[in-house]
Amino acid sequence: MTLVMTPALDAQPKQAVGTMGTVRGTVYDSLSMRPLADAVVEVQETAQLAYTDRDGRFTIDSVPLGAQQLTFSAPALDSLGLYGFARTIEVRSNTRDVQLATPSFHTIFGRLCPSMDRPSGDSAIVFGTVYDAASRAPIPGAVVALRWFETDDQSTGLQIRTPQRTASTGADGVYGICGVPADLALSTSAVHDSTSSGVFSTVVGPSRMLRRDLYLSRELGAVASASENATPAHGTGIVHGTVRDERGNALVGALLVLTTVDRTTHTDSTGRYRFTGVPLGTQEVSVRQLGRGALYRIIDVTANEGNTHDFILPQTTVLAAMNVRGRAMAGADEAGYLQRKRLGQGRFLEREEILKRPSAAAALARMPGLRVEETADGVSIKPTREFCTGMGLIIDGAMQRGNEAFKRIEALPVDQIHAIEYYPSPVGVPIDLWQGTPPGCGVILIWTTFARWSR
Repeated sequence: MTLVMTPALDAQPKQAVGTMGTVRGTVYDSLSMRPLADAVVEVQETAQLAYTDRDGRFTIDSVPLGAQQLTFSAPALDSLGLYGFARTIEVRSNTRDVQLATPSFHTIFGRLCPSMDRPSGDSAIVFGTVYDAASRAPIPGAVVALRWFETDDQSTGLQIRTPQRTASTGADGVYGICGVPADLALSTSAVHDSTSSGVFSTVVGPSRMLRRDLYLSRELGAVASASENATPAHGTGIVHGTVRDERGNALVGALLVLTTVDRTTHTDSTGRYRFTGVPLGTQEVSVRQLGRGALYRIIDVTANEGNTHDFILPQTTVLAAMNVRGRAMAGADEAGYLQRKRLGQGRFLEREEILKRPSAAAALARMPGLRVEETADGVSIKPTREFCTGMGLIIDGAMQRGNEAFKRIEALPVDQIHAIEYYPSPVGVPIDLWQGTPPGCGVILIWTTFARWSR
């Protein structure tokens, strides 16, 4: 499968250079349906460049008359993996109203998904290339899988289904998967023989297109096949970089976790960190520091010293709005959790960490900012801040009323908990889950097997 985003151009003889013209026009993003700012427009023959303004407009002077090929690109398109758009125009002394535009989502869907009907309003496309992490060569015949949860009303009652879409890479290592939900968390992985990537979740988002290249290795393949009691995985990769705040200052003692292989390290006095012996392949890393929340990123670890990943961990993060398709849709809870986790305002405990603890209370004791104690009346959970009383509790999206609610936590088996969130102050508490003013000492969110989750 090959993605060709540049239309074929008819070869046309160029007029002799001697008389020049001016080209004015607009670049339009058909995916977001608005003008494309900061796009780079280039005259192919002369390599002349112009940048579009905030309204998508550009002007290029002294362009040779005759047939000229214009190409354009932009960071917003590059982030989706879309590049190489071009158009041939006839340049005159004053050429106005040149319209350059990306193909619409329907056009791209028709090219990549010829066997499917027209896309529905929430369908999305995930595409990319699968590489060998050691040689960086494309891998033909690799299988990429995307999985999510959704509900289905039947005569026998509400049923939960686990749809999965898969695609095999072509001779060039390229794959494309169409018709997946844009706003739900997708469990993503790829395998080929004894090699694999890590398993991680992604959300496509409102653009409805996502480029996700994947790197596979035998080292991660061994991790996938190892038992839970196996020793921590090791490999031949090196990952290093820096962690800084929004002003560029080094953050000392920030915790970095390679969640796929359960490896941890901290930044030094200069904000630098370094992992050695890391299994090659695509996997997830989290970066966190007390008082600053956490960030989660997907990284590609390859067989070279160029695996440098620098992070900026801001003091506060403003949570963005998220389009979730109805409260009854399974998978929506994980999609919201994943979005908040990546934005990094709260503090988070993953299922892998929770399963290592004998009880839910013991898992909460690992959460920075909480003090968990055994009392005669049961479990006591309080913030570590002095003179701070009153916390909220949300279980599977439902607000729990009264102080007795916290005592119910000890009845939750750890194998029935997907994840835990903690917001130590009212700032950052998800407003779609808490009605009214949040408690001054924050809110704990617990997601169990009854939540709308994709795993």
